[in-house]
Amino acid sequence: MRGKTIDIVRLFYELNRQELFTYALALTRSREAAEDVVQNVFRNVLNRPRLPGDLRPYVFRAIRNAAVDEHRAQARIAALESIFDLPGHRNNGHDPAVAQELDALLQQLNEQERECIVLKTYNGLTFAEIGDVCGVSMNTAASWYRRGIEKLRALMKEDV
Repeated sequence: MRGKTIDIVRLFYELNRQELFTYALALTRSREAAEDVVQNVFRNVLNRPRLPGDLRPYVFRAIRNAAVDEHRAQARIAALESIFDLPGHRNNGHDPAVAQELDALLQQLNEQERECIVLKTYNGLTFAEIGDVCGVSMNTAASWYRRGIEKLRALMKEDV
């Protein structure tokens, strides 16, 4: 049965690859990201226990979802980079070394500051929402965030 699944997916890909890539490219606006999205979607399709009933809309929807996820991930990295506003630490958002560097810097903060920065930057919560999550006032959450950002900026200047 596995061999038959692979054959069906391969044929589907061969018949639809240009349309799928064009759609992914329109969503990601990057040739490399579009290729990654399509490849990841097909890897996921092949790893499913069984194929969906109608493969075509399923794959197009999966490409859309993967492109949206890719966009969100890149937006998070860009948001973190813009916080620090240091030219030596900017990149195209695809460098895992920068993500590791940012993670290492975040680990140097206290728990409250790190949590506030992650909730605000990665998840887009407001200070009021962060206050609710952490059980503190909105002003306390904003204070933790500002202190954390100041510490991160200082740590990054030390690295430059």
